[in-house]
Amino acid sequence: MNADKRKTSLAPSLKDLIEKFSQNDVIAEMEKEYQSAPARLVNLSSLDDNSFIGSVKLAPEIVDYFASTIKEKGVFNPLVVRPAKDRFEVVLGRKRFLGARKAGIVSLPCVIKEMEDEEELLILLADNRDQRESNILEMALICQALQKRFHYTQQTLASLSHQSRCQITNTLRLLRLTPALQEEVSLGKLSYGHARAIASLKGEELIRAAEIIHQENLSVRETEAWVKERKRGGKLQTNSELAKKVGASKLKIKGNAVRLEFSSEAKRDKFIKALQGK
Repeated sequence: MNADKRKTSLAPSLKDLIEKFSQNDVIAEMEKEYQSAPARLVNLSSLDDNSFIGSVKLAPEIVDYFASTIKEKGVFNPLVVRPAKDRFEVVLGRKRFLGARKAGIVSLPCVIKEMEDEEELLILLADNRDQRESNILEMALICQALQKRFHYTQQTLASLSHQSRCQITNTLRLLRLTPALQEEVSLGKLSYGHARAIASLKGEELIRAAEIIHQENLSVRETEAWVKERKRGGKLQTNSELAKKVGASKLKIKGNAVRLEFSSEAKRDKFIKALQGK
């Protein structure tokens, strides 16, 4: 049953949630509210990473930055956490939590808030949406959880995230990648554009595509062309394979231009003579 087709008695609450979390300033307003709320120090040993997005690794430089900042200045803005049995789960402030853990900080100021899973996911979605440098894998996991557990449609997710339905579809497709490739995306080693282009491939073909992207330094357009040719049943040769065929050491295609590099003048001259039919 879709979230948009819930029982009439529940419809207003869903509508209210969507209206609230669609606002651009919802997280900023919540943080203002939490800053004025009483905070308490919670031992890091009692804090757990977020259960929905905790599997997503952050780039080491991001964690290092927060660790060094916390060591130097401390943590002024409290984390927002929710009770989880006899422990607490981080809702807002994941980067500060991971940075503090790396810095060896013993405790952090936290605002403890009771909330249901659905509200937590909507908070995570709004926070990820409004961040200057959001993590696309986190967004994918949040959308997947709202879709599977609470039956949100892609159109509703699009409205909440201020994206098109097509963008939501492409974001969810990233979860088809292998765990190793998902990690590359979250760490910034594989761009969203490249990941989106190869997400329709499977098995060894998917892994091979990622290897070729790195080895050949393919652009997103070149990757899309490679995938398109593979789907047709053809074999689009890599730049290295083409270079080897013509005796060059390197071949680079950019737009309508082709650049060839040869390891010696003799090989270059041999190629030119072949073009001239000599």
